[in-house]
Amino acid sequence: MPRSSPADRGVPYFAAFLDLLNKKVVVVGGGAVATTKVRALLPCRPAPLVVVAPEASAFIRRAAQAGQLVWLARAYQAQDLDAASLAFGATDDRAENARVASHSRALGIPVLAVDDVPNCDFIAPALVRRGDITIAISTGGRSPAMARRTRERLEDALPPFWADLLEVAATARERLGNTRTLIDPERWQAALDGDVERLTESGALDEAIDLLLRKLERSLFEPAPARPGLVSLVGAGPGDADLLTLRAVQRLQAADVVVHDRLVSQAVLAYAAPAAERIDVGKTPGGGGVTQADINALLVRLGRQAKRVVRLKGGDPFVFGRGGEEALALERAGVAWEMVPGISSALAAPAAAGIPVTHRGLSGSVTIVNGHDVQQHDWSALSRSAGTLVCLMALENLEEIVKRLLEHGRPADEPAAIVQWATTPRETVLTAPLSEIAAAARAANIGPPAVLVVGPTAALSSALRPDGKGSVSASGQPSPALRAASRRGRGGLALDTPEPPRLFSTNLVGN
Repeated sequence: MPRSSPADRGVPYFAAFLDLLNKKVVVVGGGAVATTKVRALLPCRPAPLVVVAPEASAFIRRAAQAGQLVWLARAYQAQDLDAASLAFGATDDRAENARVASHSRALGIPVLAVDDVPNCDFIAPALVRRGDITIAISTGGRSPAMARRTRERLEDALPPFWADLLEVAATARERLGNTRTLIDPERWQAALDGDVERLTESGALDEAIDLLLRKLERSLFEPAPARPGLVSLVGAGPGDADLLTLRAVQRLQAADVVVHDRLVSQAVLAYAAPAAERIDVGKTPGGGGVTQADINALLVRLGRQAKRVVRLKGGDPFVFGRGGEEALALERAGVAWEMVPGISSALAAPAAAGIPVTHRGLSGSVTIVNGHDVQQHDWSALSRSAGTLVCLMALENLEEIVKRLLEHGRPADEPAAIVQWATTPRETVLTAPLSEIAAAARAANIGPPAVLVVGPTAALSSALRPDGKGSVSASGQPSPALRAASRRGRGGLALDTPEPPRLFSTNLVGN
């Protein structure tokens, strides 16, 4: 019965994989949509696979010439469905697709009419394949675009070598014969981990199979070991979930517990398994929230409970993330841990704002400092540096930082920028001369998280910001000195661009 009532919306489809081997499947249509269906069907080896269409794509014609399918180069007829197990109405004519659906249902044949949910008995999902591993994705027919987007995310997340890992596991399973029924499923998971995965990824499949067999056979005579705990110190990057590393995604998907900072987005946390416990240990500006000692103790406790723990920290854990303190606490407690680097905001925030931290002729170095404690830095050395200065967590002491740079000789008209919520939809970029940047930030109500960038390359934001909007200026017109700094570095070298960057004139800050 067609889905025609509003009450039917949201009722899920039952997920199943159909065995089409040596069964007749009919595709009505020969264009791009039909070709997509044919591409997905061919590996399933239906026989015959019949395509009915007066005209057909080059792919369908080649497949017909190769004997992989039967192309009936004519208009569709109801008798084409005789003895079929499955049917597709895949023309660009909605009425024709509905006619195929009507004929199919009269014969009791499951049918899919493209882009016409009421005339679909099933949904053809988006697929992610790794050899014989197949992941099917469906949105219940509500949004093919979202199905594709999900598929692309999974394509990035699922390691390509898993096709080979399946072959390793399947071969070991065959060689074990009936003995495999004596092996606990958890032993399989433990055996596949570690060196077996690494050997498979390197292409040493025979060695991986032998090692897997040895581990599984040995497990028959050993007591079940306690699963070792592991704490992964994972960098969540600057904010955009697309900037997570593949390893970060893998660790999140396997985690029992995720211990995360305040600024880690829900989009990043969504990569964790639904059953994973989520613990927010975020600190708030001004020192509120969970103490670092409490976080260290929590990680040690969870690791000793043999849990897979992800300590998820914004940016990179070892770049002003206190990841080193957590690693030392785990090491001293004898808890296994690993480091999964992330993209630091020190580099990502300037890049998101169109500011290269190094640029030939403008900046030959970059210095990254922490803005929390202004007393710990050598401001004389920082002011003499001809390169780019990036200051993380700078807003609380912004006026003091600017004052010290100016007092120790950093030019008052040197380009500066503040990047707030870098790489996220809330991203804001403010540019001004160094002497004006603090007042401009306060006037624009810029708050954390934000990164301060000082140096000639900050002037490039207006020309290079990736979204094409450029940065916004704190004043009506950039000063002559600011324009000059955009044309030359502090050493007086020429910038290799035909035109100097232009700062937009506005009193508002936003995207």
